Amino acid sequence: MENDLKARQARVDAAVSLQEGDRVPFAPKFGYGAYVQAAGISMCEGLMDLRNMKPGVEKILTQYDLDLYWGPAAYPSNVLEVLNSVAINWPSPDGRLDRNSGYQINDITYMDIDDYDEFLKDPSHFFMSKVFPRRHKKLQGLAKLSFQEIVEFSHYASMSAFADPEVKEALLTLMNAGEQAVKWIAAQGELAQTALKLQTPLGCTLGQNAPYDMLADNLRGYINVPMDLFEVPEKVLAAVDYFTDLALENVRGLKEKGVHYVFMPLHGGTDIMMSNEAYEKFYWPSLYRVMEEIINLGMTPYVFCEGPYNSRLEIIKQVPKGKCIYMFEEVDIEKAKKVLGDSACICGNIPTADLIYGDKQDVIEKTKKMLDVCAPGGGFMMDCSIVIDHYKEENFDAWYETTLKYGQYK
Repeated sequence: MENDLKARQARVDAAVSLQEGDRVPFAPKFGYGAYVQAAGISMCEGLMDLRNMKPGVEKILTQYDLDLYWGPAAYPSNVLEVLNSVAINWPSPDGRLDRNSGYQINDITYMDIDDYDEFLKDPSHFFMSKVFPRRHKKLQGLAKLSFQEIVEFSHYASMSAFADPEVKEALLTLMNAGEQAVKWIAAQGELAQTALKLQTPLGCTLGQNAPYDMLADNLRGYINVPMDLFEVPEKVLAAVDYFTDLALENVRGLKEKGVHYVFMPLHGGTDIMMSNEAYEKFYWPSLYRVMEEIINLGMTPYVFCEGPYNSRLEIIKQVPKGKCIYMFEEVDIEKAKKVLGDSACICGNIPTADLIYGDKQDVIEKTKKMLDVCAPGGGFMMDCSIVIDHYKEENFDAWYETTLKYGQYK
């Protein structure tokens, strides 16, 4: 079978539907750092304009028969620059991070535990007047605005806030950030078209977080919510319910954009962050609702189980057969195949650190062993543990060649 677009897509479709295609799909999670490396430019140059990565995308997709294209999951540094964001540090000329560094996401609390009631009363107003100003320094003027004054004279009097210099700065900043965001989105689309021209199916171009993570990552902080489960459990559930509705709306929008695979990184559901009892109460029900909606809309959830996930396998098994993909950072892959093999496609988690720093022969042996365990019967794709933002070409070549040689079904 030739490696054209149709053949590659058929190979992936077979794995998702728990069948054997012609061979095991090779679908590593390439990140923006790998494309930057291949293009011979700095991280800063790549992130200031994603189109600078195009030579790197072309080089990688020409050199390797990848069965899915992973676009550079890169935060828009120009947008962050305009907003003067505190949420993320990025490589930039001003020295926030070195020009060849990756991103650094800061775990910051934008909502105190005492703010749950105010948030739940009017989430949109809370985002606009509290979260945005706390997250981006250039938007602090939004804290002076109220969109709740709608009665008689107070409504007109509230317009005076728009004359405030900080409010004006915030509004101008939003317009400038919008212009930069449009360029960033267009560049992502251009790189995706490059992949299609090189006969590589698009993998995850857009995604959706689990509702629990929407609360933990973006509002309360990754460390705080596990404590909130004990201190204010009902308020956590109410917040997760709100974010579930928001997530369902978002995935319906993804369908309208023609998305095939919906990337779902699971941040807060690891074995070490909560018990199975808590997972089944606070994490899984809302996650399942969103996955179910994605499937009902004809798309495929591409779920990245970050961190250790051995104790969750029996829980996440409860999905429609042959309709979703699970990839793992840390898991007993043999156990994952045994538990999930008749329900969901799994992605093998060759340690990314080995691909960067390891021994070539060790990479070969680990790849062969993984194929022996996971390939029989189908429902398996070869992948790495975390996103590849740098790679040792000798090791990557060995991984790629071993997969193609020993991953044949026919």
